[in-house]
Order: sequence, then structure tokens, then C-alpha cells
Amino acid sequence: MNYSKLALAGMSFSLLISGVAYAADGDTSVIANGGTIHFQGEFINAACAVSTESSNQTVQMGQYRTAAFKAVGDTLTSVPFTISLNECDNSIAKQAQVSFAGQLDATDKTLLALNSAGNASTAKGVALQILDSASNPITPDGSTYSVAQNLINGTNTLRFSANYKSTAEKVTAGQANADATFMIKYQ
Repeated sequence: MNYSKLALAGMSFSLLISGVAYAADGDTSVIANGGTIHFQGEFINAACAVSTESSNQTVQMGQYRTAAFKAVGDTLTSVPFTISLNECDNSIAKQAQVSFAGQLDATDKTLLALNSAGNASTAKGVALQILDSASNPITPDGSTYSVAQNLINGTNTLRFSANYKSTAEKVTAGQANADATFMIKYQ
């Protein structure tokens, strides 16, 4: 029994010495797990491809005072955003229209609801409105499309805007974030 303990101690000492000898050669490298990289992409059979910058963008809506809303239905300044389409071939399609989809506001079903998940406090009495290039509101239900925009060969920039719209007499302070996905209809 003492022999096995002595043998184990000898092997441990040998491993320790070999590790010290290895470090003595000047190699101080350390290898650590760094994480995972997710590569996402898609091939489509359509007139254009959505640019990488447009597919997962964030539109900074800004900060406003709750007192900016005086009555139900008031809107604030629209913030522009774009969706860029690359490598368009107008022999395949002449026009593009965009629909948005997300959680609809409980009070006004034409507006995008603010996210409550993960926020310490979410603003109340306000929702987000999306407008197309002709300033027409687009209901974010996935089936209401923007005005058709003519495509040219190459890169096309589709213009939109968003604003906050009050849905109650009183707007309460809090985070005012919303998420929507978009689909493009080529014709």
C-alpha cells in the first residue's frame, strides 16, 4: 500500500518536473476557450439580396419627454431608416414592397407594441409607427405592404421612417424599444 502511494507521488513529481522543464524553454503560451462564432447566411432566388447592414439593424429613436404628447394620437418627429438591396436585376422584378411584422399594440392594432421583456420599466401609453417613403403608415401585421418602389439594376435604397405615437391620454416614462421583422415582395 505504501508502495502505491510512493509510486503515485513519484509520478506526480515527474509530471511537475516535466511541466517546469517545458516552461523553462520559454513558452509561456496559454490556450483558453474563446467562445463560439455563428455564421449565418442564405441563398435566395429573388430579384435582389438584402444587404448585411440592413438585415439586422438598430434604429436609434432618441429620448423624449413624456410631456411631448398632448393628446391620444399625437406623434413625434419621424426618424428615417433604410433597407438596402444589392445586386438587383430588374429583368426579374421591376418593383419591391416591404411588410413589417411584430407584436401589435393592444390599444392601436396599427402600431408596433413596445417590448416589455427584459426592461426594468417600459413606457406606457405609447407605441411605434412605421411609415413608408410616401409617409403612409404600415401596419406591422406582415400583410400590409409599403408603396411599391421601382427597382434599378444594382443597389437600391428603400426609405422608411418611424415615430412614436401616443395611445393613451397620459404617457408614462420608461424604455421605448420595439422589434419588427421585414419581408420583401418583388413584382
